[in-house]
Amino acid sequence: MVDMDLKGDAISELPDAVLHQILSFLSTRESVRTSVLSTRWRSLWSAVPSLHFYQEEFPRRESLLELVERAWAARDADVTIITFRLVVSENIDRCYVGRWLENAAERNVEEAEVEVPVGSGHDGSGIVPDSLLRCQSLRSLKLVLPLWKVVFDDGAVGPGSLTTMHLKGIQSCKSSLGTLISSCPVLQELRLEDCYFDLLKITANELKCLTVSRCIFDAYNEVVISTPKLLSFHYTSGKAQGCFIRDMANLVDASIVLFNLSPQNSSVRAWSGSEIFKGLSHASSLTITYLGNQRLSVEEHLQYLPIYLNLKYLRLNILFSRECMEAIAYMLKHMPDLEILVVHNELVWYSIIEEHISWTSKQLTGGMLNRLKEIQLGNFGSSNHETEFIEFLVKNGRIAQDHDGSSLHQK
Repeated sequence: MVDMDLKGDAISELPDAVLHQILSFLSTRESVRTSVLSTRWRSLWSAVPSLHFYQEEFPRRESLLELVERAWAARDADVTIITFRLVVSENIDRCYVGRWLENAAERNVEEAEVEVPVGSGHDGSGIVPDSLLRCQSLRSLKLVLPLWKVVFDDGAVGPGSLTTMHLKGIQSCKSSLGTLISSCPVLQELRLEDCYFDLLKITANELKCLTVSRCIFDAYNEVVISTPKLLSFHYTSGKAQGCFIRDMANLVDASIVLFNLSPQNSSVRAWSGSEIFKGLSHASSLTITYLGNQRLSVEEHLQYLPIYLNLKYLRLNILFSRECMEAIAYMLKHMPDLEILVVHNELVWYSIIEEHISWTSKQLTGGMLNRLKEIQLGNFGSSNHETEFIEFLVKNGRIAQDHDGSSLHQK
């Protein structure tokens, strides 16, 4: 037991470095409030290696701006900033944001996270500071800055320590973003949301996780992805003119949303089914969502489908039709070790439309479901082709049970 009357304030007697570490777990506003405790605490907050600003803690935007400016002014230029985090819900002039990012880079920031809506003034756009994109101490970068641009030249030295990058709302000038990604030798996690690209080529030898979501691409360019160590790939973006996936031999989990696919051997520059499916052939878990106006067809889209030797789980989100049955069956023939199949009808009203496409279950037989253990069907109705497809799956599941004793569950 410590007699506080004799020993005084034990916490205040701790070394500055320890107190700075304690204060780094607080927001900067909370850290500043400790300055009224005593003379010992008066200036401790100004050397805390982390700056965290959240607008929800401030009654007025002006109060937030004043504290951010005060916090930077109180720090010597040689004081390292480990973390700079700014999360606001109101507009802040891009001049402020740009200057704060430059301050963080000058102080060898390791983790930078800035979330700001469209800035005020002119079109609201800004340019991500070059000093931040070249910061060698930076390990994690998250920028939610709608309309802000990334400009990064060929041959420039990128952030050599960056392992995680998350960009939302960012615009890439020409090939700047691809060049930036290629200049990050140890990048392991990349997430791109609501971004705009003239051209996107992702080459990252150490990348493990990649998400490209709701991004917009130039109508006449392609998306090229080369990531030999990638484990997780999620692509839910729009209508690029072609997606070429290469060097994904270690892929484990993948999901992709497709729109209109061009026929095999077509001169029309659109999504190439063979390129996409070939790139995903090493995955053990795969989700494919196809929302194209043109029905998925074996002859036009799947002729060169590779063998998926590792695939255990497959989910298909499609506009289910009789023609799709043949396409699904053809895909299953190329997935010999599939254990779980999920088919979800994206528009239930399609199920009640009777189609007159010639199709028989003979095209589906042959024991291709030897290891299938579980089937899940979502938004299915009672049309003839849906019933026929269910009968086919159950029948082939029973064949699998005869072969190895596995059980089949229809949901």
